[in-house]
Amino acid sequence: MIASHGNYSQGLAHAGNMICGDLPYELEAYTLLPGMSADDFVEKLEKEILSDVSAEKEYVILTDLFGASVCSAMCQLLKYENVKVFAGTNLNLLLMVCIEYTQKIGENEAHEIVEKAREGIRYVQLSPMIEEEF
Repeated sequence: MIASHGNYSQGLAHAGNMICGDLPYELEAYTLLPGMSADDFVEKLEKEILSDVSAEKEYVILTDLFGASVCSAMCQLLKYENVKVFAGTNLNLLLMVCIEYTQKIGENEAHEIVEKAREGIRYVQLSPMIEEEF
């Protein structure tokens, strides 16, 4: 699940689906718009988590900004063992969760995911061309 302020989550989910193709699960996007409360969605998701008594399903929630209202609201769900929350999400992180970490994510894997997602953030510039001597 991707949760964000504005339509960022929808765009990220669309890009993820476009790159990954058919996934064995649905990427859900939660968009917080002016006048809405992130707590409303937490309640809805909590009901879903509690309805799965087997706790076999893992809920991976990717949020946009650490410490912001969406992330803070989703962190309420960390009381359930089958919930993982990542903040500062980007397309790298989403793709790793969708492609490379398809099994339950443990503590070590969660840290690996964050480190690998960070590796994709680069400052890109043109380097001066070296003139070849003829």
